Amino acid sequence: MNTTDNLIPRPSHVALQDSPAFTLSPAARIATSGSAVELAGQLGALLRNATGYALPLVEESRPGDIALELAAAFDGGREAYALKVTDAGVRLTASTPAGLFNGVQTLRQLFPSAIEESGPAENRAWVVPAVEILDEPRFAYRGLMLDVARNFLTVEEVKEQIDVMTQFKFNALHLHLTDDQGWRIEIRQPEHNPSGLDYGQLTAVGGQGAVEVATAVPPRGASGFYTQQEFRDLQAYAAAKNVVVIPEIDLPGHVNAALAAIPQLNPDGAAKAMSTTADVGWSTLDASLPVTYEFVAEVLGQLAEMTVGPYLHIGGDEALVTGHGNYLQMMQEFARLASLTGKTVVGWNEYAEAELPTGAVVQYWFGELDATIQKAEAGAPTVIMSPAANTYLDQKYSPDSPIGLEWVKGGPFTWAEYYNWDPAQGGLKDQQILGIEGPLWTETVRNNQQAQWLLYPRAISLAEVAWSGQEVRNAGDFRRRLGAFGERLAKQGVAFQEAPDVEWSASPANPFTAPGAPAPSEYGTIEA
Repeated sequence: MNTTDNLIPRPSHVALQDSPAFTLSPAARIATSGSAVELAGQLGALLRNATGYALPLVEESRPGDIALELAAAFDGGREAYALKVTDAGVRLTASTPAGLFNGVQTLRQLFPSAIEESGPAENRAWVVPAVEILDEPRFAYRGLMLDVARNFLTVEEVKEQIDVMTQFKFNALHLHLTDDQGWRIEIRQPEHNPSGLDYGQLTAVGGQGAVEVATAVPPRGASGFYTQQEFRDLQAYAAAKNVVVIPEIDLPGHVNAALAAIPQLNPDGAAKAMSTTADVGWSTLDASLPVTYEFVAEVLGQLAEMTVGPYLHIGGDEALVTGHGNYLQMMQEFARLASLTGKTVVGWNEYAEAELPTGAVVQYWFGELDATIQKAEAGAPTVIMSPAANTYLDQKYSPDSPIGLEWVKGGPFTWAEYYNWDPAQGGLKDQQILGIEGPLWTETVRNNQQAQWLLYPRAISLAEVAWSGQEVRNAGDFRRRLGAFGERLAKQGVAFQEAPDVEWSASPANPFTAPGAPAPSEYGTIEA
């Protein structure tokens, strides 16, 4: 079985060619020009690391080279690509850098798994089977979410997550920046400040917060925040890997960190105490205070100014102590304020009951689909599907898992529950769905390795659901390909859960490496 049988996500069209395989030689070059040069540099860095070959970048190709070509006349969508491999060379064609990036991820998987080695692998034949692949995604938006509010992840940690997720063609990273336990983004003091709010306190107070759960290792999460420049730098790194960053300020609930930082947001003018509880739904902004809207307008305005991508997420979930009328009043106004920044507003599906700007995106996660479907009937693709039972990556693998939650009915959850579903459900059609997203909430997550252990392999299931057409997906075949991919993940040092029904080609890194942490059992759980 050659590497074309193990590709994830499964391409639209794969045809083996009547030609000898391609062998990358020490004399090979990477041919490209224009806006594809940066991507060619990324490919070169990956291949040089494992092969030790020079692989210089050139403009004109010759036999034995890898060629990356941007062709305006290429017949495909924005992220489509064509990859042709013969013994004479490799040619990857697309109409955009995004398409080329996707093709490079496929080419990476066509090489032997040793291409993932951290240093040159000696006496290796770098052989790629002769094949023609024509491919494009089912959905335009293919995302993961990191909750950095409850447990902070540094810029470098988020970059590490981007490095792993992009090989599966994820192209969106949603950052949950604020919650009851923490405020993770710098908001600067504005020149026009009618109520005299001290926005610096958001990070001075809220940036020091974190969640605390007794069973987590360690119990308390990490604190910290991103400066505006750090956030811009992170977006630039993501953009170079075809990822758009979606920042979220959760409103009008999940706001205790803001209420603790800025006293004027409270009706009595007294700052709340910071909280470490993992409970949800107990905080709210006040619809009757004019300063509420002044504050939200300033925060969303600054966030929009520092955000490169088109989306601004305003939360809207679990506002359990906000009266329904007040909730609708605030979410309608918050959505309007977000829209005034020029960004497309996104919110969790509860906000679909409010009057929203044209083109507003609804992220469905739980409950009835009716309001979401009603908004989707406007015609444009305005729904991100994140049903908790199929996409929430924080759920436990088994009842004795050391990390993870178990509030979603139907658990525990393995890779299969994240693979065996169709986003076009409840009357939704593909053309109404912008894409899918897998959220990782971090009540029990304390470092990148633990995050990876919850993400993988389940996020890989979501990658194929988002990319591959329903008609080409097969759970049994995916399970086989998933097992084969284990060797690549292990060589990258990625922690993943060894689902017992998968025949893994390699074992993962240990995700429980905190000082004093007990060792995981054979199923990846901490012994009591």
